[in-house]
Amino acid sequence: MDAYEVLDNNFEAKNNSFLFYLLHKRVFHKEGLRQLCECIYALAEQNIKISSTATKINKIYGQILKCFLYHFDPNDPYVISNLPENYNRMIGQLEKCIDFYFTTRIAN
Repeated sequence: MDAYEVLDNNFEAKNNSFLFYLLHKRVFHKEGLRQLCECIYALAEQNIKISSTATKINKIYGQILKCFLYHFDPNDPYVISNLPENYNRMIGQLEKCIDFYFTTRIAN
């Protein structure tokens, strides 16, 4: 699967993407997160227009963060069923990917 396909699948939360599992199955899918991070790194290394890709990355990241907010909100019924103990390290890796994307795409 190429980077654009992984990004689009996460953007639309479909095809067993990380966001699909998180939103629809309430499952933390480690392989899906790995694929998402790799796709963001790959997109950062390509010489492409930033606008639509950046918008998608931003929305995906926002949806992931919302899921975690809902998971830890005692008044919300949303629960991620298999949240790994090291989830914060894994989400930190995603944040590094996103930072890498934006620092390589936007000139200072």
